[in-house]
Amino acid sequence: MKYIKNKGLIIILFYLILTIYFITKDAILYTNIINPIFWGIVFLYLIKNVKIRFNVNKRQLIYFIIIVFITILLYIILGYIYGFSKTPYSYKIISIIKNILIQIIPIIGIETLRIAIVAKNKKNKLLIVITTILIIFLQINYNILLNLNANKEELFRYICSNIISIIFCNIIYTYFILKNMYLFPLSYRILENLFLLLMPILPNVDWYVMGSTSILLPIFMYLIFKYKFLKEKDDIRKKKENSLEKFNYVVTFILAIMLVCFMLGLFKYEPICILSNSMNPTYNRGDIVIFKKINNYELSNIPKDAIIIYTKEDKNIAHRVINTIKADGNVLYETKGDSNNAPDTDLVQIEQIKGVYVFRIKYIGFPSVWLYEYFHK
Repeated sequence: MKYIKNKGLIIILFYLILTIYFITKDAILYTNIINPIFWGIVFLYLIKNVKIRFNVNKRQLIYFIIIVFITILLYIILGYIYGFSKTPYSYKIISIIKNILIQIIPIIGIETLRIAIVAKNKKNKLLIVITTILIIFLQINYNILLNLNANKEELFRYICSNIISIIFCNIIYTYFILKNMYLFPLSYRILENLFLLLMPILPNVDWYVMGSTSILLPIFMYLIFKYKFLKEKDDIRKKKENSLEKFNYVVTFILAIMLVCFMLGLFKYEPICILSNSMNPTYNRGDIVIFKKINNYELSNIPKDAIIIYTKEDKNIAHRVINTIKADGNVLYETKGDSNNAPDTDLVQIEQIKGVYVFRIKYIGFPSVWLYEYFHK
């Protein structure tokens, strides 16, 4: 056990340094050759020298299949909501095999090493935490971080959409191994990556959607196994279940999903943050405005004095309608901020309108305002 612990940490530390060095010198050589070969060797070494019992429970297997199915279904649903984009991977046979080897072999090596260290040292909490942290650092793409270093906003988006996901998922993967579900992290990561590699189209989602779903998925996995499978083991010793506790967790999870869906704009009502005082006193900088999406008929018949939310140069603007102009079968709206001295210079087309103002929530948008101002100094 001590041998496994020391060797495992040495492997991770050594390769983390190697990764940072090569990714900055020759990212293509590292990705295509060094990374898969190294982890292939690690996997073969561990299989030969470390004996691990991969106990497979039928109920675990059923829930695992359900989680994989839900993950794939989620990708498809997001694609239908936000649209699809063509996969960046080639579909030539040689390219498919190459991409699978490049991405799957490191997953197999890393997860087998995690199993070897965590499963053999379950009582050593500090070691487990250190191992998980080091594996998190191993999975970060330092080449992207270096390229985005000059662009603070893009760097922030990458951290939210990718690095936070890596952190959450690795904590859950280590937790499953502690609960003797050794095959779950390995199998789940392989199937998820195979799906992304083999699908001809992928959901075209922004960083916020990607970050939100990548956080919800590991939480969902944790809740399913903890309160549907792991709870059954405790019920052998305890005949009475704490139904109220289970109910609270389910309700909390459902509310979290609904909140994320609301923030993503999947409902009829959607929030935006106000960045200026152009509509003072109706609402102010730092307020959150809730607007209602409207149909085509309503878009063409917005009354005077209604406040519309529309996009201009990828920015959301919430100003009041002061005039409606109909020409050549088209409807255009003249708008103005309540505290502005003059109307807006450009007329608003129907295609630009996202919805109409409903109500505001004071102050809670200030974190978004501060981030926006920080990134756009």
